[in-house]
Amino acid sequence: MKKIHIHIADFTVELELDEELMALPKNYRPFVAASDGEQAPDLLLRMTMGREPVSVEGCDKLSSFDDLGYRQDVYKRPEGGYVFEIYGYDGALAARMASSARFEENRAWIAEGDVAMKEFGFNNTLMIAFAFASAYHGTLMMHSSVVAKEGVGYMFLGKSGTGKSTHSSLWLKYLDGYHLLNDDNPVLRVSGSEVTVYGSPWSGKTPCYRQEKARVGALVMLEQKPYNKISRESVVVALSSLLCSCSVMIWDRSSYDCIMRTIEQVITLVGVHHLECLPDEAAARLSNETIAIDH
Repeated sequence: MKKIHIHIADFTVELELDEELMALPKNYRPFVAASDGEQAPDLLLRMTMGREPVSVEGCDKLSSFDDLGYRQDVYKRPEGGYVFEIYGYDGALAARMASSARFEENRAWIAEGDVAMKEFGFNNTLMIAFAFASAYHGTLMMHSSVVAKEGVGYMFLGKSGTGKSTHSSLWLKYLDGYHLLNDDNPVLRVSGSEVTVYGSPWSGKTPCYRQEKARVGALVMLEQKPYNKISRESVVVALSSLLCSCSVMIWDRSSYDCIMRTIEQVITLVGVHHLECLPDEAAARLSNETIAIDH
């Protein structure tokens, strides 16, 4: 087993990886600590990845849900904590992960298979552990596409298929100076009066893995319409919109309460807008002129 320290959103993740089973996926390489092997400060969680079995025997099943075409099953462990089962798009079991109650200690079994299947299990178990361990520290794992310019990030949110990536691509095409920070799973963190968005090793189908952070300028909830219109969300609607865009477990009250408090802070500190739009240049210019701080 090889010990690796990874830095994500100013947290440290300690990873023990069975290198005979698989190599560290390329999307994590920008996040590996430069002086790996030393004692890591600000350790968020530990994760062991390998062949050692993880069982659901004696566990109570809590939920089974579809996440963008693949299945996740969640079990409550009798000693506390959870077991997650991750199934691939073909329905085969890709990984199991046993976690402590607050996800500081985690152990994942990765199924034998091709490289893509192993990395699928690796990515999903580690992302789940990070999302819920960091929830206790003013952090949200968001479903969002993010563009940034000169240290300020703009986050586009919405249901799958509403055009988050498309709207980001329009900003990149028609507006000067912007680049893509993350296209699917950035990390949002509140510290004092600052709200910061971070790149992560998880970016959906777009290979955008940046070890970068930016102050959040605005969040925009997208909705497809045959016209372009933008407005400021009310507090109630903004809360609902952000909650729907976060990774949450409603049955885990402690992490859920932390996530709700963080969402409330974000709404207080940052503007949340609703963009009804077409996938066109005019929509990008309208949102930019409304929310960008350089206007």
